[in-house]
Amino acid sequence: MKDRYLDIPNHLQEYIVDQDYDSYTAINHACWKFIMQISKSFFKNHAHPSYLDGLKKTGITIDRIPSISDMDDKLKGIGWRAVPVRGFLPPTIFMQFQAHSILPIASDMRTVNHLTYTPAPDIVHEAAGHSPIIVDKSYSKYLRNYGKAASKAINSRKDQEVYRAIRLLSDLKENPQSTKDEIDNAERLLEKSLAKHTYLSEGTYLARLNWWTVEYGLVGKIDKPKIFGAGLLSSVSESYNLIHNNVKIIPLTIDCINYTYDITEQQPQLFLAENFNHLNEVLNEYKSQMSYKKGGSISMKKAIESESVCTFELDTGIQVSGIPVEILSESNKESYFKFDGPVQLSYKNLQIEGHGGEYHSKGFSSPICNNKIISQLDNASINTGISINFGLGIRLDGVIKNKIYCDNKLLIVSFNKCKITNKEKILFDPGWGSFDLACGSSVSSVYGGPADIESYIKFMGMELPNKEKPRHLYDQSKSDRELITLYEKVDYINSQPLTNFKDIELIIKELDLSFENDWLIRFKLIKILNKYGSSTLVEKLKNKIRSIAQNDKDLLNSIKRGFKYIN
Repeated sequence: MKDRYLDIPNHLQEYIVDQDYDSYTAINHACWKFIMQISKSFFKNHAHPSYLDGLKKTGITIDRIPSISDMDDKLKGIGWRAVPVRGFLPPTIFMQFQAHSILPIASDMRTVNHLTYTPAPDIVHEAAGHSPIIVDKSYSKYLRNYGKAASKAINSRKDQEVYRAIRLLSDLKENPQSTKDEIDNAERLLEKSLAKHTYLSEGTYLARLNWWTVEYGLVGKIDKPKIFGAGLLSSVSESYNLIHNNVKIIPLTIDCINYTYDITEQQPQLFLAENFNHLNEVLNEYKSQMSYKKGGSISMKKAIESESVCTFELDTGIQVSGIPVEILSESNKESYFKFDGPVQLSYKNLQIEGHGGEYHSKGFSSPICNNKIISQLDNASINTGISINFGLGIRLDGVIKNKIYCDNKLLIVSFNKCKITNKEKILFDPGWGSFDLACGSSVSSVYGGPADIESYIKFMGMELPNKEKPRHLYDQSKSDRELITLYEKVDYINSQPLTNFKDIELIIKELDLSFENDWLIRFKLIKILNKYGSSTLVEKLKNKIRSIAQNDKDLLNSIKRGFKYIN
């Protein structure tokens, strides 16, 4: 597996896991098959036309859970990759994958209890939801465009708190071993996190755009919408409810970013794009407002407000990455900035040698030069004392220690015995050591994250990759193992040219005795019995299944749809 992904950036490889295909049980495959059978028939009429073609071209199998390696091979042919991951990824990492045209696919399979809708990422959502539509070139262009924009978005420290609260709640809701108290506590934590989330970052707005397009998007005419969002393509109940229960549909505009969403519930409204080019138009409208496009003091203030790692890129190309804490400006003209450590200095997204987080561990600050000052520094000799008036009351006195050039541009000037003042206030004292000046006359771009994430990620406090399966997926009770064995017996019977009805009767007897509430294995038995016209036994099993599902409207509707495809 490792060799397959050697060309993927190292910091992303850390989040790739082994799909462990042999660990999927007969129940896992039965869940997948049921979902895909009713989905394929339904989406033939209600999904974007590229859906069915996309299933074939991206390696999505119908009868069994697909191999992500096979999907990776297929996606390479259209300029994408697929990698197995576990559950939720940190937003920064997820967007890094997408910016590199890589689909991270959660490799775990949802449980039978959440067959119609799961609050946590799983292989149905990631593979059968995200992959098929990607074969459309216009949509693929949108995904790449979105990934690049999102990887530049400023995210806030509070965004991370909300993400962790959502992930915890989703994982608990999916886990059948979770207690009511655990779920209630997680819901309160999320409510508390959202209540504190008053600063809406670029990352928040882009996450909403992603939700209402990539996850829950519709395309086409208002009276005949076609589904393309992965959340709908992977939810057999929510997609059905959209078509048959008159969910509110709103024409897509940039205003969709003002609509919040709840990842654990079905959506109260959805947005309709005219076509996939329309998606790019809306995205580009938002991109034009983003700090990485605008730069300047207003964008710098947004970065400070985020309390998160951001990058200031100066017009010379030097990039300063860390947590910005202060700027001095006048009439929206920036004159000085300060970062808390660790800080990284880069050029063209590569860390400048000797100027990483280890060296700038206590922070970094710099006045902003003008072209005249840069020319003065360029012409000055090493070990020369120099005084510079930056304007707006900022003055530097020091001895030039060293200069760093890239592409014949002066980027860094280091000073000994350096003192920087802003009128009476000391900004840098000679006793603090040497001072490094970032050369540039303006901050042309401000964006979230570090310029060279490979070199800086160890300072970001990024959560470690989650590589362990949730316990409920592998810690099976004796009863679980016995049920899996029954599913395997049914699969074996189905594979034989002739069926021994005594074997089926024995399985039904054991189900009635020990597994009264398992409807899916009975559904599989109906499919076998239909081949032999065993109408009495089939009707008995159908009635039992209806009885099991009677208190779950979405499940009951899905089962009724399933009955149509096995007759």
